[in-house]
Amino acid sequence: MNVLLLTVFLSTLLAVLFLLFFIKDRSMQRHSSPEQDALRPFDSETPRADTDK
Repeated sequence: MNVLLLTVFLSTLLAVLFLLFFIKDRSMQRHSSPEQDALRPFDSETPRADTDK
């Protein structure tokens, strides 16, 4: 029975932590998507002209 109570406690703790981090991330007013975040390292590069024809 003690193992069940420990499991429920840890699960609840993890759920609360997830909610806190989720709310903090959404409140940063960052209007971006994961796709935009993944492409962010390429922002500093200059585009090259396509010379292959």
